[in-house]
Amino acid sequence: MKTNRLIAHGPLSKNDVNIMKGLGMLMIMFHNFFHFIPVGPGENEFSFSADNFKRFLHFTIAKPSDFIRFTSSYLGHYGVQLFIFVSSYGLYLAYRNKNISWMDFMKKRIMKLYPTLVLGIALFLLLYIFQLQILPGLTIIKSSLLKLTLLFGFVPNEALTISGPWWFFSIIVQLYAIFPFLLWILRRKGPNALLVIVFLFIGISMILDLYIKIPGTSVYFTFIGQMPVFCLGLYFAAQPQIKISKTIIVLSPVVFALGNVYQYAWYFSFIAITLILVTGVILLIPIIRKSAILNSFLEFTGSISLFLFVVNGMLREPFVSLAEKYHNAVVNLGLSFAFVAFVYFVALIIRLFEKLMQEFFSTGLHVGSLLRKMKSNTY
Repeated sequence: MKTNRLIAHGPLSKNDVNIMKGLGMLMIMFHNFFHFIPVGPGENEFSFSADNFKRFLHFTIAKPSDFIRFTSSYLGHYGVQLFIFVSSYGLYLAYRNKNISWMDFMKKRIMKLYPTLVLGIALFLLLYIFQLQILPGLTIIKSSLLKLTLLFGFVPNEALTISGPWWFFSIIVQLYAIFPFLLWILRRKGPNALLVIVFLFIGISMILDLYIKIPGTSVYFTFIGQMPVFCLGLYFAAQPQIKISKTIIVLSPVVFALGNVYQYAWYFSFIAITLILVTGVILLIPIIRKSAILNSFLEFTGSISLFLFVVNGMLREPFVSLAEKYHNAVVNLGLSFAFVAFVYFVALIIRLFEKLMQEFFSTGLHVGSLLRKMKSNTY
C-alpha cells in the first residue's frame, strides 16, 4: 500500500536533540554576527517587510561572494524556532508521565536559566565599564534590572536592549509557564488539540500585529507569537514517531517562500520553516553520525547552547568593527569563525562560574563547603 509519509523518525534521542540545538545555535551565532555588518538585507524576524526579501535577492545577485553573509543575516535567526521546537519536545518527554506542580516546575526551570542570565548581565556591565571607561547610567541599570524580571518582552522598547539575543529568555519563561496547561490539554484531548492551538495562536498573532500593534513591541517578543512552534514540538513529541507527509514537505517551502513577499503568509512561515528545518536535520542526522568529530562537536555545542546564547550578542562588536573596516567577503567569513571561536571560549568560562554558583547555593551559601569541594575536585 502506498504511503504519504516521507519522514518517519523518532522519538528523538538526547543525541538528536543536542545535534538540533547545536545546529540551531550555530545558525543564531552566525546570524547575530553577520546581520550587524553593513550593508545587510535585514530580516523578517519580529516584523514583516517585503523589501527585506528584495534586498536579500538584490545583494546576493550583486555580490555572490558574500552569499554566506547575506543568507546568515536574512535566514539565520530561524535557529530560534528550532530551539523552541526542541525545548517543548524535550519538556514533554521529561514530564509525560509525571504530575506537575506549577510552582515547583517553574522554580526548577528558572533556576536553570537565572544564574546564567545574572552572569551574562555582570559580564555586560564589566565590558561596558572597560570599553567606555564610565559607570553605567540609569538607562542601563533600569534595563539590566528589567532583564532580571524575565518579563521584559512585554515592556515597550526593552526586548532587544543590553544584548539583543536575550529577548529569548523572556519568551521561553513565558512558554514554560504555560506548558503545564498545554500538557493537561494534550492528556485530555489528545495531540490534535495542539494543532488547533497552533492555528488559533497564528490567528491571534495576526490580529495583534495587524490591528493592535503597540509601538516598541512585537507579538513575537511574547509567548503569543512563539506558541505555534512550541505546540508543534509538543505535538510531535506525543507521537510514537516524528512523521511528516510528502504533502507537508512540499507545502512548507511554498508557504515559507510566500511568507517572504506576502504579509498574511508570513504569519504561517514560522511553522513552515520549523517543519523544513526539522525535516532537514532528521535527514542529516545519519550523515552527521558517520563523522565522530562532527557529531561530537554538534552535540557539545547543543549541550552548552545556553552559555553560548547568553554571551554571543555582547562579544561581536570588535569583530564587526574589523569587518566594517575591510569590506571583504573572505575577511568577513574569517572574522565570523574567529568570533564564534571566541564565543565558545567565553561561554566555557561562564559555564564554570555558573557551576560554582549552583554549587554555592547547594551548600547553603557556605563558602567553606564550596572551597572543600573545589579542593577535592568534587564540584
